[in-house]
Amino acid sequence: MNGFVVINPSSGTQTVQKTALQILHTLLLDEDIQGIQVRYTHKKDDARVMCAALKPGEYDFVLAVGGDGTVNEVVAGLYESKSNIPLMILPAGTTNDFAVALGLPRTVEGVCDTIRARHSMAMDIGRFNNSYFFNVAAGGLLSEVAHAVPSEMKTAFGRMAYLTEGGKKILENKFETTPLIFEIDGVEEQHDVYFFLVTNSTSVGGFNKISPDSKINDGFLELLIVKKLDFFTALPAMMQIQSGLHINNEKLFEYRRVRQVQIRPAKEGIAYPLDYDGEFGGNLPLNIEIIPQAVNLLIPKNSAKTDKLISNSDGIKGNEVAGN
Repeated sequence: MNGFVVINPSSGTQTVQKTALQILHTLLLDEDIQGIQVRYTHKKDDARVMCAALKPGEYDFVLAVGGDGTVNEVVAGLYESKSNIPLMILPAGTTNDFAVALGLPRTVEGVCDTIRARHSMAMDIGRFNNSYFFNVAAGGLLSEVAHAVPSEMKTAFGRMAYLTEGGKKILENKFETTPLIFEIDGVEEQHDVYFFLVTNSTSVGGFNKISPDSKINDGFLELLIVKKLDFFTALPAMMQIQSGLHINNEKLFEYRRVRQVQIRPAKEGIAYPLDYDGEFGGNLPLNIEIIPQAVNLLIPKNSAKTDKLISNSDGIKGNEVAGN
């Protein structure tokens, strides 16, 4: 086997970076590994450009070491390359929602075993205007929070930094909503929106049941619209999100499975911030659509946590990757 490794040296703690080096050392000692090409990112889009240039059969796996932004670029590049090279993720970000939801390993042994087993599946991704996302696209409050938290706070305090900043933003905007028009799989409707999410996994911002029905290979995304909240309903609503019960509260939430959704302001002159996988996405309008089975992902075998996010409607959960 030959591997291609993309490392963002600025992501995560020194412990994660040390783990990445230990993984490389362990793999190079494996007699089944012929060689590994290691590339470091230095600026935005480096990982995307590197992976977009890969050719079918050039490598047997790609290992991405970084936060959601790095993984997003690797996923986008692999999709654009049409190489079908399977991806392994070593999460090195703040919350690592996608990797945590899937139960992807973070230890040297776990990552190396998953790469050696070569058990993969084709996962869906979302198109976000002219970009892509693998876990979440968002608009409104959560987008503001994501880009208001300084990077040093993310590193030091993780999820707590988001919760603290989120509390501040809630107090600042006084629960104001914005009228938005949603065209959901061709049907148009209007909602007064606090914020919205379009997800590909069950977890966003450390809330691991925010889209409890999500599967990463079912050909659908999940749309969650948070409607009018106030001082009295905000805390119970957050508790419902934590438990996954919010999808039954039609007064405060809209929750749909979608293949395509277009979103625009109901009134001209409204600036509504957007975000995809932690990256700033500009403002509305927004066009999102599912790209089924876009990128091959290496996953652990016989993992109950992983299986929960995989649709088995066709009777196949994963495939062994053929060697060169």
